Amino acid sequence: MSAPATAGTAPSPPNPAPPRTLNVAAERARTPGSFTGHHFNSAGAALLANGTVEAVIDHLRAESLSGGYEAAKHAAPALEAVYARTAELLGARLEEVALVESATAGWQRAVSALRLRPGDRVLAARSSYVSSALHLLSVERDHGVLVELLPNGPDGAVDLEALEAALRAGPAALVTAAHVPTSSGLVEPAAAIGALAGAHGVPFLLDATQSLGQLPVDMGTIGCDLLIGTGRKFLRGPRGTGLLAVRRPLLDRLTPEAPDVRGAHWTAERSWELVPDAKRFELWEAAHALRLGLGAALTDLATLGVDTVAHHLTALAASLRDRLSALPGIQVTDPPASGGAIVTFVVDGLDASEVQRQLAYRRVHLIAVPAGHGRWDMDHRGLTKVVRASVHVYNDQDDLNALVEAVREIVCLRGRGTASAVGQREAGDTRRGNTEPEVDPAPPAPSPATPSVQHTSHHCHDAIVVGLGVHGSAALRHLAARGLDVLGLEQFGLHHDLGSSHGATRMIRRAYPHPDWDALVDTAYQAWAELEGASKAQLLDITGGLYAAPKDRPDPLRGPGCREVDAEEAARIFPGLQLPPGFTAVHDPRAGVIDAQETLRAQLTLAERSGAHIHDHAPVLGWEPDGDQVVVRTGKAVLRTRRLVLCTGPWTATQVPSLAPHLTATRIVNAYFAADPAGPLGPDGLGSFSVDLPRGLLYGFPATDGRGLKAGLDSGPPWDPQSLRPEATADELALLAEAVAQVLPGAGPVTESLTCLYTMTADRRFIVGEVPGAPQVLVASACSGHGFKFGPAIGEALADLVCGIARPDLDFLSPARLFPGGTP
Repeated sequence: MSAPATAGTAPSPPNPAPPRTLNVAAERARTPGSFTGHHFNSAGAALLANGTVEAVIDHLRAESLSGGYEAAKHAAPALEAVYARTAELLGARLEEVALVESATAGWQRAVSALRLRPGDRVLAARSSYVSSALHLLSVERDHGVLVELLPNGPDGAVDLEALEAALRAGPAALVTAAHVPTSSGLVEPAAAIGALAGAHGVPFLLDATQSLGQLPVDMGTIGCDLLIGTGRKFLRGPRGTGLLAVRRPLLDRLTPEAPDVRGAHWTAERSWELVPDAKRFELWEAAHALRLGLGAALTDLATLGVDTVAHHLTALAASLRDRLSALPGIQVTDPPASGGAIVTFVVDGLDASEVQRQLAYRRVHLIAVPAGHGRWDMDHRGLTKVVRASVHVYNDQDDLNALVEAVREIVCLRGRGTASAVGQREAGDTRRGNTEPEVDPAPPAPSPATPSVQHTSHHCHDAIVVGLGVHGSAALRHLAARGLDVLGLEQFGLHHDLGSSHGATRMIRRAYPHPDWDALVDTAYQAWAELEGASKAQLLDITGGLYAAPKDRPDPLRGPGCREVDAEEAARIFPGLQLPPGFTAVHDPRAGVIDAQETLRAQLTLAERSGAHIHDHAPVLGWEPDGDQVVVRTGKAVLRTRRLVLCTGPWTATQVPSLAPHLTATRIVNAYFAADPAGPLGPDGLGSFSVDLPRGLLYGFPATDGRGLKAGLDSGPPWDPQSLRPEATADELALLAEAVAQVLPGAGPVTESLTCLYTMTADRRFIVGEVPGAPQVLVASACSGHGFKFGPAIGEALADLVCGIARPDLDFLSPARLFPGGTP
């Protein structure tokens, strides 16, 4: 028979204090990944906390600045503290603990050090992990060791009577079990196994890979002589970290098969001595940054308290197990002796990997475990694959609701015979072109007399982004990078020239008339640096900038790092720019020029690389909220999404009619003027600039790309974006040329021109946030001629809002400001 599932954890005092209540909100706040979806894969690799990530990065940065050896020397006290935290966690002595690269590395070194001989008996639980089992089978085949599988009792745990009988049958060299297996929520009766093994003088090796961090584990209480574990699972440490503990007196008898300079001293030409502690199992070469990250994670666990964590996880998993069991078509596969944080199940008639894929589309992330990862357990129970969900401190009831409802939806779709087909189509999607893989294929084009047929999708995206200019492509990229199922729709071809994001260059500057913009400007510069790093492309050319206006301007520009200069100093800074009498300028040394075309290419490329789907020539004909989802109609399909993001520029009034009275689309003319790039109008004599003239705000860039000086006037006639947009007229170009001649006397004639559309609000502030009356829909538009510089930052902000992360820094851009009386 088997002991209760709680056996193997530390005993409770006679009157135990109730465990503290876990502050899940605080744990989520320091776990950014908790906002990117519903994560149930702690049994694979848990989400890292901020402090763990910072510990790793800080040490890598120290290595980059001072060198690996020097950084290690400086970090020596912190590295030693990791051993102390590990020993405290395990109830072991400091000298009994080793840090290794993985649980498997620890297992192999420990078992090899036992020096098993032909005929030695190893009694192994069916809960053993694949890597451990493969090592034992290899030792059996190559060295004649006898591996005996222990039967399970009716509760699914090791049959303790069978274990005792096996121990009495003859000498055994080792007893081993996984405290919690990879294939179910079983909790083995570890303390009872340890007591039996100890009574017969047989070493007990406990695989605590899945129990450390979710259950109390004390080697003395359990009675295990050897223990292995990993950092990446419930301990929430980085991948590439593991631990091995060997208690005395067994430690003194074990000699590693391949000693390393970390664990041995070379004393003479043909002799060496092992170090006296468990470091004899370590390698000198180690990832110190990862070990410091593990130390940070162990500190977090100690602060929370293992009992508090165990109480939260056990209760949450029990609730999930009960709720899944109540769903029709769901079979929970955990044996009766289950507990802790892991729940496994199968969906009738649907492969577990397909369930995993369909849940991922719904932002629910878990794993499918095949029998090949736990064959001694799963074959015995007739299972080929299971879906495994595992909870942690950052999971709450909302996460459970999302998982249960997503499973329910999959079962319902399966019952209608559609889920499998949808999943198969999505798994084989192409990401570009005229097909729409989320829906049934469109029939042949109807005749003019036949109304167009729209096909309804059963699949619901996490987000659909409409409009793939600078803001839409940025939002698409950030949403995809967070693992969301996101679709981008563009009504024209990609990189078209009909809206506001085309053209070669844009301006970036810190100079703004109001401090409300300062934080967003700073965020924008950071976002550009991140985008340049991710795309490995130079997108900004910091030229400096001068922004001139009459001295008596009521709202002069200002900004962090900017200063006012007179006409004489302005001429020294930019010899190519001549200020009119009575003008001063603001100098922004960090202003510059954005490569607009490369920016769009970079963002779309990164979006696709992260899994985003893109459909061009896919105009949105309309949308409407439907419960907590949104129905989106294109010319080919009816799509569903949990969040709709509208980055539709001049077409925003059409998509959100309630905003139409507050928006004005304006046609703007830009032109290139002949200029010598080596002269005063090139980068040596000019940077980005603007001059507030009576005829309008003149802005421009130096001659850098072989096309000449680029300039434009920040004003123009209202324009219907649905109408054809003609080329610049002779009068418009003459007006622009007069303005250029006034302040840039070295400019030659116009060589080429282009037009674009600004979408303006009365206060020239953007609209970013929820559409009033439709909280499932976000809008980012009305950039009023100065929004491109904020593209990557606005895209990230939109991704935050989609994921439920508040952005109070954008409140001054909220659409709600346009409706002081409430929802329109």
